[in-house]
Amino acid sequence: MGLSVGEGQDGSPLRWGRWDGSQLTVTRIGDDDRCLVDVSPCGTRLLTIDHWGRRPAIHRLPDGAVTHEVADHQILPHPQTPSDVEEEPFWGYQCGFVDERTVIASTIEGYGPPRHWLIDTTRGDVLGQVEYPMPVSEDPMALGDGTWLTCCEEDPFRLLLWSLP
Repeated sequence: MGLSVGEGQDGSPLRWGRWDGSQLTVTRIGDDDRCLVDVSPCGTRLLTIDHWGRRPAIHRLPDGAVTHEVADHQILPHPQTPSDVEEEPFWGYQCGFVDERTVIASTIEGYGPPRHWLIDTTRGDVLGQVEYPMPVSEDPMALGDGTWLTCCEEDPFRLLLWSLP
């Protein structure tokens, strides 16, 4: 079981606990500045975002070591950002494993709507921005079986199910 303890501006300690039938083992993961956002479908990796929404990271279990961080330089500036503004994106906390090899995550920027990105979990590389055939709202919700959900922009009570090509 994973547990992130949000402490506001003081950080977000992350613990990973395991009960083997006779003994409870709890491991401290990271530097008390990582928020647990998802566990891979096979349960061997974690996806975290740092406390300030800047660096998504993939960790291996059971030791919690970071195998890959997603670099901001892989994200193109939002097309609605004025040319004289230099802004780093914030990553949304509702992201996750689409499947074992792919994460979907969103960036939230000061200009324009959030954008969704596919990330390769084996290298931490951004594969590209998701282009939807219709406007969607909210962050994506990965289901771990090759699909994810978004809400329709016109009707926020209408869920849209997406899959990898």
